[in-house]
Amino acid sequence: MKIVHVGAISTATVILLGILMVIPPFIQPSPPLRIALAFSVVDENNALNWCHDLSRVLEKYDVKATVFVTGRIADLYPNCVRDFSNSVDIGSQTYHYVSLTTINDYAAQLDEIKRGKEAVDRAGKLSSKVFKAPYEGTNENIYSFLSRSGILADFSYDHQYNKYYQGQFIKFNLDEYDGNEHNTDFFRSLPVTNPVLITFDDSTPVEKIDDFISNLKSHHIVFVSASELTGIELTVRQGEKN
Repeated sequence: MKIVHVGAISTATVILLGILMVIPPFIQPSPPLRIALAFSVVDENNALNWCHDLSRVLEKYDVKATVFVTGRIADLYPNCVRDFSNSVDIGSQTYHYVSLTTINDYAAQLDEIKRGKEAVDRAGKLSSKVFKAPYEGTNENIYSFLSRSGILADFSYDHQYNKYYQGQFIKFNLDEYDGNEHNTDFFRSLPVTNPVLITFDDSTPVEKIDDFISNLKSHHIVFVSASELTGIELTVRQGEKN
C-alpha cells in the first residue's frame, strides 16, 4: 500500500474518532424532570374520605409523594396517616394549621410544631421528620423549632427546601407550583433545572388529581418523595430501622 494511502486512512480515522468523541453528549437523552407531589390535609370535614381516595390513586399509578397532615386531623382520623403506602412520606404542618407568625410566644410556636409532629407520629406509629409551615408563615426561630422537634427537612417556601446537614439547615433550590393553577402541558414543557414541587390540598377533588397524574406519568418525568429528594429517610415506620 502506498504511503499516501496509508496517510489518508490514518487522517480519516483520526477525524472519525474525533467526531465520535464529540457526538455522544448531543445524542444522550436528557435527564428526566424530577417532580415531588405534595398534598396538604387540613379540612376536618373532608379529610377521612379524601385521604382514603388519594391513597388509592397513588397506589394505582405507583407514584411516590409526600402528604402533610395537621396534628388535629391525625388525632381525629388516624387513617389519614395510616392509609398511605410505604412509598409515601408523611409530614406534619403544625397542630392546628396556624401561621407561626400569628403566635407571639416562642414556647407556643414550638408547641404547635412539636404537638403536630407527635400527633402524626402517634397516628401512624412512625417517626416523621419532614415539615411544611402553613401559609409559609415562619420566622427567624424556625430552624431552632425544627431541630428541637426532631425534624430534618423543611418545605415551607416557594423556591427552596432546607435539610439538616452537619449540624445546620442547608438551602437547596426548588420550584413550587400550585397544581390547580397549571395544566399538565405546563409541567411537561418545563426545563430540567431545579426539582419541582407540585402542591394540592384536600379542596381538590381526587378525580382531578387522578387525571393530573395520569397525564403526567406517561412523559419524561420521575415522581419522587421528600426522602428521595433530600437523600434522608424522612418517614421511619414501625419496624423500620431509625
